[in-house]
Amino acid sequence: MIRKHATIKEVVLKIAVSFFFASLFIVIFFCVGSKKINHYVKTINKMVVNNSISRVALFNRESNRVIERPTYGSEYATLIFDDYNLSFPVFFGDSLKILKNGIGHYSGSYFPGENGSIILAGHNYWYYFKNLELLKIGDKITINANYGTYYYEVVETKIVNMNDKSAFPIEHEEELLIMYTCWPTSGYVIGGYYERLVVYAKKVGESYE
Repeated sequence: MIRKHATIKEVVLKIAVSFFFASLFIVIFFCVGSKKINHYVKTINKMVVNNSISRVALFNRESNRVIERPTYGSEYATLIFDDYNLSFPVFFGDSLKILKNGIGHYSGSYFPGENGSIILAGHNYWYYFKNLELLKIGDKITINANYGTYYYEVVETKIVNMNDKSAFPIEHEEELLIMYTCWPTSGYVIGGYYERLVVYAKKVGESYE
């Protein structure tokens, strides 16, 4: 009877030891493995960035096309609300990380000077696109890109549902600057922001140095 109890204890002990080492192995595997995976992902991302885009936008004036895009996440322009002496950095891309640093340029839209829709997004913070609510029809806007300066005039402002895709047309008939942010721009909305303040401005001029 004593031997039987000892055997049970031995079995339980072996199981506990085996479980401990198995858990330890899993922890080590995931810790080391995740670091390797992150390393590989970062390496691949660097390869993709280095092989497909440059750090500075290159613009061809004859074709009115950006022939080399800036690096995703890099600052390539300054947005200026001329009537209010306000300026904001513009970054290529509109990820959450980018929008923490300034105004994001949706990569699926055109660049300034390409005679198409330019879509810029920004958080409704007071130092970013909360200032969109200041804009009214006739106000002047300037975009200083690293390859040229472009001038716009506000032609419309409206509030739309966040799912209204028709409010953000991607067209190539004329150069239309589309800027938007969450609405309202003040206070906190329980459950999230379901509306967007959108401002439209048409290009009225350009200059190159």
